[in-house]
Amino acid sequence: MKLCSASTVAVCVLVASTGCVTSGTHEATVNQLNKTKADLDTTQKSLDAEQQKSKELDSKLGVALDQNQQLVTKISAMGQNVEQLLGEKDSLSQERARLDKEKGALAKEVDELKRMRAAAEARNAEYRAVLEKLRKMIDAGTLQVKFRGGRMLVQMSSDVVFPPGGTRIKPGAKEAIVQLAETMKQFPDRKFQVVGHSDPTPIHTERFPSNWELSTQRAIEVVRLMVEAGVPPEMLSAAGNAEFDPMVANDTDENKSANRRVEVVFMPKLDELPGFDSVLSDAKK
Repeated sequence: MKLCSASTVAVCVLVASTGCVTSGTHEATVNQLNKTKADLDTTQKSLDAEQQKSKELDSKLGVALDQNQQLVTKISAMGQNVEQLLGEKDSLSQERARLDKEKGALAKEVDELKRMRAAAEARNAEYRAVLEKLRKMIDAGTLQVKFRGGRMLVQMSSDVVFPPGGTRIKPGAKEAIVQLAETMKQFPDRKFQVVGHSDPTPIHTERFPSNWELSTQRAIEVVRLMVEAGVPPEMLSAAGNAEFDPMVANDTDENKSANRRVEVVFMPKLDELPGFDSVLSDAKK
């Protein structure tokens, strides 16, 4: 409206200054002013519309920026979650590796227990067979079968087998030892150790300076007789423990007599020993 007023004033001034204006010129001038005014109104509306659009764009831009910030925040949070998940994955992988290792160890233990059980069952069957074969001599009191220190052994009194202080086997004991040897030959994959024992009564002879020599020689004499009876020598060994492995206290004559003995020990096989497979496996590495 201000723009139109200024135009009108300009026309009036122009008319006043010229003094004479034709009606045609005046009308053309007015039309031109009206057109100019219309153009200005159109331009103003366009500017207002553009300003409105600019405000709307600014608003949308603000919303977009807010949304963008929210996305940035979410992406950052997701990145942290990913890092956390990766860390948890590593922890789970380590835990799984530990459990797999424990599972492998348990499987080895189970296999070892199965092996030991099978070996024990086989050993017990073997021991039962020995007891059955020696039943007559056991019932007759010629010998005894015992378990000591986890080993099966056949025990004979030295007083029955040898004369006092001597190493020559008595004739009556030879038959029992030969019968025992016949039984031992039926277990070719088993080794036996013959062990002599004495009481603490000292012996001082040229041949036997101590009970070590006496107990060892008695074991050797029994081994020789077993070899003569057909037991392969590689199945046998001899040892003497003197008075240092008593069964009972040497405080009475009866106990001393019990400690004077010869034992035939059924030696355990290596594969019967607990953990033997693991030890063997480690030795091969």
